[in-house]
Amino acid sequence: MLSSAPLLAAALLGCGPDKRSREAWCDGPSFNLVVTAEGGLLPPDTHINVRYGSNQDGEPYTLGQPAFPQAVFCEETSPVTPAGEGGASSAPEGGVQALRCRLFTQGPAHLDATATGYETIDDLPLSFETDDHCQVEVDVQLERELPDGGQ
Repeated sequence: MLSSAPLLAAALLGCGPDKRSREAWCDGPSFNLVVTAEGGLLPPDTHINVRYGSNQDGEPYTLGQPAFPQAVFCEETSPVTPAGEGGASSAPEGGVQALRCRLFTQGPAHLDATATGYETIDDLPLSFETDDHCQVEVDVQLERELPDGGQ
């Protein structure tokens, strides 16, 4: 009785992703997103949601909350005070200056963001401007809401 293992192995080796689809994938994040706030620290209730590919509900991230990332990996960066006598800089407690996120979306995405006192960002497209689909830098600054009456 002949084994079918060599035939199966040959079939699997003969089939595989084509060269074009491999080039479309990125070994690192598709986007490096940095979110800051006009005039200072991010409000503690800052919330982002990144929608991509088949995840059109999005993957959320809220400052200070536990996250269970699948494609959106964020770190909160505190402001750093100048180095003291010991030469080491220190980060003050209780503030986030920037939200730095690595987005492993493997394609274009859309960003929503909310924070008290700042304009809502709704459906901001994150796209590839060049042929490079890896580690595209995206800087987003939350803008303060204008007081009632636009004054």
